[in-house]
Amino acid sequence: MINQFKVESYKFLRSIFLWLAMLFMVAVGIYNGFKWDVSAHATEIMTSFDQALPDMSFVFMPALFTAWFIGSNFSTRTIHHEITSGASRLSVILSRSLPAISSGIVLHSAYIVSTVISLGGRIGFDTFILSSDHVLWIVTVLLQMIALESFFVFIGFLCCNLYIGLISSVISAFTLVNVFRNIFRDASWYQFSFFHFWENNSSADLITCSAVAVVSIVVFSALSYIVFRKREI
Repeated sequence: MINQFKVESYKFLRSIFLWLAMLFMVAVGIYNGFKWDVSAHATEIMTSFDQALPDMSFVFMPALFTAWFIGSNFSTRTIHHEITSGASRLSVILSRSLPAISSGIVLHSAYIVSTVISLGGRIGFDTFILSSDHVLWIVTVLLQMIALESFFVFIGFLCCNLYIGLISSVISAFTLVNVFRNIFRDASWYQFSFFHFWENNSSADLITCSAVAVVSIVVFSALSYIVFRKREI
């Protein structure tokens, strides 16, 4: 298990796909900072942070990376060799899940930081202090991102194929984020779901969102193991 995780972490850090995705997210963040309508918003760094944190416009990037990261292990038969060598299926899932989940956190963080820095370059930097509600908000969005990535990991192990996984992940990301947002935006079940990052720091609602995200993480992690446990590799 430890050796598997070391190998997958090395592949994760050396992945050209990851660095290209990060470059894309940074570029988008910089662009957002430069096109920010200062006259229409409070000219504070905190404003850009509050806007960027729940922004799900580009979650297709971590979805693509997760599908590629897991699917490539099937196309190269790496997972087949690990299982025939005695590795457990649980260790196979965990060693791929951790880097995949990390990709979502890293890419979204790159987008937030680049947006804040880009706007700060225009209006100047101020010293802002995160309140306790902001910290809870960040933790909630973090849990929602982990839940979302757990869903994409589930798709990867359900498909067990690079190209089918890529197509399924893109369609799922577009449907959950764009289609559902337009149709169910006012529905309470959608607003508290993991595919809608909470948009304010209301502490009572954040606790509910966090609870839903934790349950979603457990459910999709269990489903990943269930569907992969009996899969012929």
